[in-house]
Amino acid sequence: MLLTNTRKLWIWLIVMSISTVWLNPQMLSAQGDATFQKTIRPFFENHCIDCHSEGGEGDVDLDRFTTSKSIKQDLAFWGHITEILERGEMPPADCDQPELSELRKVREWILGLIVDSGPPARPLGALRRLNRVEYENTIRDLFLLSRDCFSNPARIIQSNDYFDPASGEMPQSVLAISYLAASQRRHSDLPGVSNLPIDPPAPHGFANEQSALSLSPLLVEQYFELASQLLDNKEFHLISGLWRPMFTEGDAKTKSEQSTKAHTQIGDFLPRAFRRAVTEFELEKYRQLFDSEFGAGESYTTAMKTTVAAILVSPHFLLRQEFSSRPKVNDQEEQIWKNYAMASRLSYFLWGSMPDDELFKAAKENRLTSSEELLSQTERMMRDRKVKSLATDFGMQWLKVSKVASVAPDQTLYPKFYDETMPLPNISMMIEQLLFFETIMIENRSIMDFVSADFSYLNRQLLLWYQEDPKKAAKFIGPLADYEDFYRIKWTNQHRGGVIASGATLISTSTTTRTSPVFRGAWILDVVFNSPPPPAPANVKPLVPSDGDAEHVRLNVRNRLERHRLDPTCATCHNRIDPLGFALEKFDATGKWRPKYETGDAIDSSGEFARKGFDGAFAFKASVKRQESRFVKAFCEHTMKYALGRQLHYSDKPEIERVAAGVKADELRFRSVIKRVVSSELFRRFEQLPQHSVTAESVDLSSEKK
Repeated sequence: MLLTNTRKLWIWLIVMSISTVWLNPQMLSAQGDATFQKTIRPFFENHCIDCHSEGGEGDVDLDRFTTSKSIKQDLAFWGHITEILERGEMPPADCDQPELSELRKVREWILGLIVDSGPPARPLGALRRLNRVEYENTIRDLFLLSRDCFSNPARIIQSNDYFDPASGEMPQSVLAISYLAASQRRHSDLPGVSNLPIDPPAPHGFANEQSALSLSPLLVEQYFELASQLLDNKEFHLISGLWRPMFTEGDAKTKSEQSTKAHTQIGDFLPRAFRRAVTEFELEKYRQLFDSEFGAGESYTTAMKTTVAAILVSPHFLLRQEFSSRPKVNDQEEQIWKNYAMASRLSYFLWGSMPDDELFKAAKENRLTSSEELLSQTERMMRDRKVKSLATDFGMQWLKVSKVASVAPDQTLYPKFYDETMPLPNISMMIEQLLFFETIMIENRSIMDFVSADFSYLNRQLLLWYQEDPKKAAKFIGPLADYEDFYRIKWTNQHRGGVIASGATLISTSTTTRTSPVFRGAWILDVVFNSPPPPAPANVKPLVPSDGDAEHVRLNVRNRLERHRLDPTCATCHNRIDPLGFALEKFDATGKWRPKYETGDAIDSSGEFARKGFDGAFAFKASVKRQESRFVKAFCEHTMKYALGRQLHYSDKPEIERVAAGVKADELRFRSVIKRVVSSELFRRFEQLPQHSVTAESVDLSSEKK
């Protein structure tokens, strides 16, 4: 067994600390003062400086910026100003408003200044380990597994036969077996294999956030245990297409022939595991490990397991290496490195996994530095079934559905939620959200469908929960088994449709006892506009009645929030958050439509957004669609964050603007977002880490002299 080889394996383990580099960029020379003095400074004097000078509102002093040079010294702050101007938050509604052309000139001038300052002097990222989904997918593809090995509730749906992106369309009906609710029938997990390490949370990012994915000694131990359990599992040889050629002697008879075969297999396996070209020195180290084990009397299979386990705990396998630490490389070496780095970046973006043979071939032939080849590969990969990762990992994280499965409304207040047999409605809502995202992705629909669409996928449970007539919504309903048959329907309630008013959104942004316009408004700001509000102060008073406060008990949630906003400290954020949440107030805490409050009071779902009034979810979504540019840019920002695995920097803003403009020119198609991100300067930029940074490349196996 592998565990008996622990002492030998530890010779091959490399424990390293990973530091994230976040440094301010060096400021380069930019435009002169002419435009600033003639246009920019007068704009702020006319509309801003009266309130925002020294000691002014929000401790924001704009009066101190008297030259373009002074602005260049704080571009991060001015990048934030462009966002405020775009959202229309300043100047306030009760002040004289500038012409849109003026606002546009100011934003463009600031963005131009950021462009002229050049890219940051240091890379905006760091090495990061594979997150749990990337690790699982990589193991699946590396060993050619016929099924999954690890428990992973993020998969949502166990059955994937319906998913065929090459067809360009989703079927009218889908058999969607829930991964969570069908655990007793689940056949994907290997018995005896531990769960994967939990990834740190990323409140406004994604699970591939590089700043959180370090590699500690404890994690190295956990990955060693996983590798041991996986390779020793009694079912592993049944599901791995690599077992017979890699782990058995095959036709090799003598020890010499078997050793030669093993060396060949290691030579084929190591570049795929490390996802790059490997040196003869690296190959020789692992071949020596096999020879040492095999020569000491271990069987061919056991010696190969030991060697492969060592590879699986190498930082060259566990880390995504998209930065170079070598201070000097020749042009040929640099091109090779860039090609393999691009293959890895592209495959983990679209597939959440390692490159396939075709990507490796393109990297080897130095084709992936060409924009034409990148777009061609992207088109090919978007037709592959592995692109499902883009929906389950990017899409569902973007929409924040992870906690939907654990929602538990108060059983006394919402008894009908628990009337049905398993699964509960919230499980069906997760599947609904995933199928909706997959439809937009596979059919290359407009991303504005995320805001408002006339279709979705519902099972009989959700048709009843949403009070949709099956005959009108689905046109036909055949016999349904359990809750696993989902049908493509057309909404009859115009307030539904899109992700904003989806059941998954509504139920996850409520408390167990009531709706929460605050949670719902904050979700809209974060997900729809990539403009999350700051967290509430630690000493904020809870929005619940005090003992004996009879008047507060009687008040509905709108009245309570109006009282809450009487505190000026709270009003600043809540004036921005609450109106958006009230647009959804006619949906209760379980996602059901309701005509009035439980108190009998009429529901007021009116509000103001972008200085225009609305009443109800349908009118609000129409308001969002009028702010098309904001949504498109926000969706491009979310996609870029996921693609790069990091938070965006102010210096990224001009390129994001170019990506969004390209998407609008392409009729807002989903695939255009993906292609524009892939062909962007941000995605194609590779930089060297500082020489003092610790990387997988700077630590060699030869450094271990035990």
